Parts: sequence; structure tokens; C-alpha cells
Amino acid sequence: MKIFTDTRRPDIRQMFAQLNEAHFDSEIPDIPVVWNNRMTTTAGYCRYRKEFTGNLYPTKIDLSLRLFESNGFPEAEVKQTLIHEMVHAYLIYKYNQPGHTPSFQRMMTQITGVRKNHRCHNYDVSGVKREVKWSVVCTRCGYSHGYKRKPKYSRYTHRGCGGSMIVQSGNIESKAKTSVKIF
Repeated sequence: MKIFTDTRRPDIRQMFAQLNEAHFDSEIPDIPVVWNNRMTTTAGYCRYRKEFTGNLYPTKIDLSLRLFESNGFPEAEVKQTLIHEMVHAYLIYKYNQPGHTPSFQRMMTQITGVRKNHRCHNYDVSGVKREVKWSVVCTRCGYSHGYKRKPKYSRYTHRGCGGSMIVQSGNIESKAKTSVKIF
């Protein structure tokens, strides 16, 4: 059964409710599940807060409107991303466990039936990638990262190799990213 409110955009609230009942025994709290127009290359994000008790609590799930819209709202990918974020919400709520832990990987494999690293998916981001106007380049290993706005400082230290990273104006010449992070 397709879960669409119109001919293209899935009703992610209804999808959340159905997946919560089917895979999580309705144990995930009723949190907002929204389309986020600002997210471009990140497909989904589970937001949470730390309560005064020290426990974590899921507060919202964002899915990238621009990314999925540019790909025609493929139901399987939207569902896969929502499940990914719901597993985060469940583990945060039940076990105070954020991140892509072994428990997260096991649960994703159990739900999807696919044994793989469930951290990234290969979605086409060419229609939503932002123009890069600034780059930070490591003088030791050559790693570079692009930014839309000018970074705050002129020098950084690369965590990967410890080299100095220098801010440069203009687009960087690097391989196009096809891997999309799902947090």
C-alpha cells in the first residue's frame, strides 16, 4: 500500500505510525516527523536532547524535502531513511544509545533484511548540492572540504592527519560525492 498525500510526496507522519507499530511495538514516542527544506545532501536526521536526568530523549525526525523531491520521492528510499531515523529514536529512547553502534547495525539488519553498513546511502544529490564558494585544504594530505559561506577562521588543524588546513576562495576540484549521510 502506498502512503501518499498527493501524487508525489509521501505522508511521512502516517508512514511513521505504521512503521512504529510494525517494527517497534509502538514504543517510539509520538515525535514530529517533518520535511526539512534546508537539508540538501543529508537524507535524514534524528534530533534529540539531553534531559536533566542525563537521559537522552528523541525530539524530532527531519527528512530532506529537496533531496527526495529532486529524485521524485521514491517510496522505498523515503521508507528506508525513515526506518533508519526511527531506529536512532528507538535506541535513544529505550537504551540512551545514540550513533551507529553495533546495536543500531543489528536492528537495521533485522528490520531491512540487508546486512551492510547502514550509515550511508547512495542517493543522487546532483540536483540539490549547494555551490561551494570557499574551501579548506590540508597542506599535509590534500584533503579538502567546501563551504558555501566563508569559514570563521583562516587556519584549522585537520583531525585526520594533524596537518594545517588553509582557507581558500573558490570551488575545490574534487570527486563528486554520491554517498549521503543519514544521521
